[in-house]
Amino acid sequence: MNKRLTTRKVILVIVLVLVAAVLAFGAYFYTHMKASDAQAKETISSLEYMIPGLDSAEDTDPAQGFTPGKDPLTAFDIDGRQIVGCLEIPALDLRAPVLDKKQEKEAFFVSWISGSPVRGKFRLEGANTDVFAKIAKLKPGERVIFTDMDGVRYVYEVTTQYHLKDWAQATNDLLLCHPSDDQTDFVVGCTSVM
Repeated sequence: MNKRLTTRKVILVIVLVLVAAVLAFGAYFYTHMKASDAQAKETISSLEYMIPGLDSAEDTDPAQGFTPGKDPLTAFDIDGRQIVGCLEIPALDLRAPVLDKKQEKEAFFVSWISGSPVRGKFRLEGANTDVFAKIAKLKPGERVIFTDMDGVRYVYEVTTQYHLKDWAQATNDLLLCHPSDDQTDFVVGCTSVM
């Protein structure tokens, strides 16, 4: 009887420790995500002052002409992060700062992986749980805008969605992606309209 009572106490203590650990991790994760979201919003505010025309709500008309920007992209340091521009997806009410290739990935920021808006195959990645959680809802023809630090706006239209393992097979001008598993990325392919 004593052995059975001791075993129950040990199991109860283990369960309580596990519950406490899960709650502590949840609190840490929530706090970290809130802080990252606040930092991304603060970075967007800084970008509105730094990038000419970013703070205007008007959409870019491809018929107005287009002057390509620099390749490679210019990066500016904002609060210890190298930022190369801003990604806007009006249909998702999304506006996110884009980190330089050399930066570590962060929640609520978009990461530049490869290519460029000038050369094409411009690959941007967001974590599945934050910035790009809704990109599967994008429909063909919807606009995606990338504005570099010099104020050059690159306007794209969504054309396709697919899963991709081999990036050499990518053909779109802009590739918005997030990992769907260890070997495959979910991709929204966009074509330049300028």
